[in-house]
Amino acid sequence: MTNTLKENVTFYLSIAAIVALFIVVENSLLSKEFFALSADESGHTLEAYDWYKHDSQLFSIWLPFHKIINGIALHIHYDLLVTPRVTSAFFGLLTLLSLVLLTYQLFENKIVALLTGFLAAIFLPIAVFSILPLIEIYFFFFIVSSIACYFSWLRNDKSIYLWLTAILISLGTTTRYEAWIFALFLLILMAYQVFKSNRTTIQISILSLSIAIIISVFPLYWIYLSAIANENVHGFISSVSQRYHEGTIFSEIKNNVLYLFLIINITSLNIIGLASLLYLTKTNLNVKKYSIILSGTLITFSILSFAIKAMPSHNYWRVAMLWSLLVLPFTAYWLNHLLESSKKFVLNKYMFIISFLLIIYFFYSQLMKYTAISYLTREDIIVGRYLNKITEYDSSKIFVMKDGSDKWKYSNLLITSQKPDQFVTETENFNYVSSDTISISHKLISELLDYKVKFVVIPARTTVKDKAKYLSEMEAFEKWKVFKLDSLQEKVNNLIRNLNGK
Repeated sequence: MTNTLKENVTFYLSIAAIVALFIVVENSLLSKEFFALSADESGHTLEAYDWYKHDSQLFSIWLPFHKIINGIALHIHYDLLVTPRVTSAFFGLLTLLSLVLLTYQLFENKIVALLTGFLAAIFLPIAVFSILPLIEIYFFFFIVSSIACYFSWLRNDKSIYLWLTAILISLGTTTRYEAWIFALFLLILMAYQVFKSNRTTIQISILSLSIAIIISVFPLYWIYLSAIANENVHGFISSVSQRYHEGTIFSEIKNNVLYLFLIINITSLNIIGLASLLYLTKTNLNVKKYSIILSGTLITFSILSFAIKAMPSHNYWRVAMLWSLLVLPFTAYWLNHLLESSKKFVLNKYMFIISFLLIIYFFYSQLMKYTAISYLTREDIIVGRYLNKITEYDSSKIFVMKDGSDKWKYSNLLITSQKPDQFVTETENFNYVSSDTISISHKLISELLDYKVKFVVIPARTTVKDKAKYLSEMEAFEKWKVFKLDSLQEKVNNLIRNLNGK
């Protein structure tokens, strides 16, 4: 009894230490000013903002979970920069704990579970996506937790875990389209297990149908919304594939999830886990089912995404993150095997220490590589705060001239200013800055005045030709310059004041 109590205390203290490590890692990434991978973070946040204002349709290019959960979070604390990242961190922590639970359900070994948790806290998928307002971390959580509940059901045969599996994977289908493939595999495995049980034919039929309805209700509804919005049932697929720019067959292969999965795991040494997975698949029935889920979904998505061009438009490595995370428990299992076998083979003790340190080093190196550049910078935050300050008691609009070298960079300012509604983002008389010099036309000024624009933000590298002197510079930053737009009446008033002063 005393030994069991000590083991439990040690286990929970270790969990607390893993949580502390998670917080330290996330804080270190924020301290190095890593805030975003791309403009998608701002795009997702703006969708959540529209949902927060009740000014958004459910159907869009992205599945809706992110905007709904963050729209709700913004009602609790309105901060377009901080709140979505806090929500991601919360789900990142839940994903970490779910992975520990999943590992324990697979192996019933607390050491392997704790090793998995420790490695997961510093591994790229959880470490990066827990501080970014992207959909990935929600996708990770629902997939990992639903698989954990599935294996809990297999071990305990309690209906609560069956229903939790169905509900969690159903929620997962609202995050990323890849979750639909996981939902299909889990549905097949659950139905197979139900059919094998001692239930009556009627009970089997009702239970299987109920699970199928829960899991498929959102995908079917989304396809219905797509049919209305795009006038065809597969419009949600074409809307994604249209954003992907096709390349050569070699680049297509390099951008494929299967290739990226191998690259991510080889460069992190997490590939070691595949050896454990293959070995245990032959001897452990639960691991065999796990292998079916992991390899089946990976191969299916690899083929489908290659065939229909359903690929992200940038940072292609993101699509391989979940499958890499699902291999991690087997890397931890291999490390524990070295540790346990060291009682008989002393050499394995040194193998464990060397392997453990090498994996930590490769995990850390990979993490630093992928977080070396932040799309949203400290200066974006400073400029945004400045725009917020100068419009604190002014409802006038702000116009940002989009930089042709990066037409989405301006979206960061909408977020960091906390006032997206005060920005004019589209004009008839100006598209984007395409050279180092721009001329301010009377038509553009007239249009901006019609929109009640008072402040204009221009890329700092750009020289402004403004013969009529409509723009007066207010503040210059490294990447942006902020100007005040004077209306004709203001110009006359200024002239009169100057004359009176003389």
